[in-house]
Amino acid sequence: MVVFWEGSVAEDSNKTRILHAQHHTPLLVALQPTPTQMLSLGLSYQESWAADFKTSPLLPVPITLHVTNCHSAPLTVLVTANTTAGRTAPPKDTLPFMWSGMVKHQLLIADHVTHSVDLTAVFSTPGVYNINQITVTVEQGDVSLPQLMTSSALLKVDAL
Repeated sequence: MVVFWEGSVAEDSNKTRILHAQHHTPLLVALQPTPTQMLSLGLSYQESWAADFKTSPLLPVPITLHVTNCHSAPLTVLVTANTTAGRTAPPKDTLPFMWSGMVKHQLLIADHVTHSVDLTAVFSTPGVYNINQITVTVEQGDVSLPQLMTSSALLKVDAL
């Protein structure tokens, strides 16, 4: 079973950030943990932005991915921010965007600890974007267990 949730977080400068997250709960007891039983993932970002694309052609937006190790042992986790994120084409009804800066991260996360990964998405036109274009892979020995973020994470960019 997958539970999707969102919450508002008030910041000091009268801004509100929306936190989207998903929690995975197994319906059956598995002998070998799956990636969804090992991790909890969530995105934290401001949902709406306005930019003057005549003055500056690109709008960089900070995005934070929260990765929680729900497993009883340390995990090696690879995070890849990629607009294709293991897909053959971008999701339908969404505009393309780019990731900027460091787009691959390798994390060693202790059991029951949350690690935050700072990312930057870059937009060049107004529109609504689905920013869940992130692949998270758990490495266990010689086995890699990829996990795509499945919930929509919409971000709106307006022109000034």
